[in-house]
Amino acid sequence: MTCTYYVQHYHLFICAFSLPRSLVSRKTHDQPSSCSGNVINFDTATRRRTTSAKLSSSAIKASPSGIDEWPLISQSAVFFCAYAGLALATYPTTKLLETFSQSVVGLERWRIYVIESTLPILMGLVYLLGGIGHFVVAESFQDIYPPIGTWGIWYLPGSAAFHVAWTGVVELLGGAGLIFCGIRDAIGSEDGEEETTVIKFLKPICASVLFVLTILVTPANIYMFTHGAVMGDMAQLDMSFHYIRFAVQVIFLTLLFTLARDSFFYAWGDELD
Repeated sequence: MTCTYYVQHYHLFICAFSLPRSLVSRKTHDQPSSCSGNVINFDTATRRRTTSAKLSSSAIKASPSGIDEWPLISQSAVFFCAYAGLALATYPTTKLLETFSQSVVGLERWRIYVIESTLPILMGLVYLLGGIGHFVVAESFQDIYPPIGTWGIWYLPGSAAFHVAWTGVVELLGGAGLIFCGIRDAIGSEDGEEETTVIKFLKPICASVLFVLTILVTPANIYMFTHGAVMGDMAQLDMSFHYIRFAVQVIFLTLLFTLARDSFFYAWGDELD
């Protein structure tokens, strides 16, 4: 047995227990792997890793949360806990807003000034601009799409470009629909104009679709938190960003759920009348 034999087999042992390539940042995927091939030149591999570390140390270091260095089973637990936390936080805020609309604002003023004008227009603008961003800076959104194998559970078919595109289309359509309904209700329909059922229920439909979409795109937010992913050339984000973003997402879900529920009941009541 020569020293070369031990060195080669030690290197194979290290590669066998290294993280899957799918869990490494996309910025490091194009780097040559020293674990491929049957014959390994240890000196060349060492120099390659050293050079790579100097050139792209920010791409391979652990995320601020440090979760990407945990065992996969722990990472998957964080994934499901994030969803559970989102649900637990959204429920009380929704009930609180419901109480506020009934006891403080009053149902009639709530309908006129919030559900039929302000809220759909504001939420529509947010998602319309977000949908445009999915196409204007598509690569930046693709950077935060979780690679196959992330958390040990992410195996959704389709490329990052595909998922960024279809979610962008939904945001565009949903946002435009809310803006249309908000402006139409704020201006008021002309006397004698008969609304179709689709028009009456367009607002709750758009709000419901955007509510579901916000839940579906949450893995991108979780990926940024657990693996330190950023959009484009954005600097590394500290933990405070993720806490604020979580709170904003709870607010969005609360507003969308309230808009969908209240506008549906108003439309249903008008339909019965």
